[in-house]
Amino acid sequence: MKKGFIIILSLVMLVGVSSSAYAHSGRLDKNGGHNCSAKSIKKGLCTGYHYHKKRS
Repeated sequence: MKKGFIIILSLVMLVGVSSSAYAHSGRLDKNGGHNCSAKSIKKGLCTGYHYHKKRS
């Protein structure tokens, strides 16, 4: 029983860590967006300018 709990807990933690892998703390301009870094573009994470906050 204890072994099963540890396995389930490990899987839940693994899913939680992998789902936040694409978050980044890039600096935002006054519109709430910014240009992708060359490194992010190369990895296929984003292309060009994008927003993080809703525009008014």
